[in-house]
Amino acid sequence: MLVLSDKNVQIDDTTCPWVSKVWDTVVKHKKGDYASIIPSKYAHEETVATASFAGKYVIVKNMTEKFIYAVSKGFDPDSDLVKVGMANQTTMLKGETEEIG
Repeated sequence: MLVLSDKNVQIDDTTCPWVSKVWDTVVKHKKGDYASIIPSKYAHEETVATASFAGKYVIVKNMTEKFIYAVSKGFDPDSDLVKVGMANQTTMLKGETEEIG
């Protein structure tokens, strides 16, 4: 979107405001040097987009899922899970997110 904006292309952003809110949340985490915990399915399109806005992150579908494919590059749980923030995806039920939290 930045490339298009730089070329003076008119952009009509039709992103769901609930999705944009999650993206804004992970950007704030990134600026505060927090890792984002993103409750969701790691291969879901919305989650892939959310992770692209994040810095350090781990995506958690449930408490039994393996995390090998669901972390940011270089993610180190010993150091990256000291400061964390939750980013609730619209793909998850409230109770599922609360359980992961």
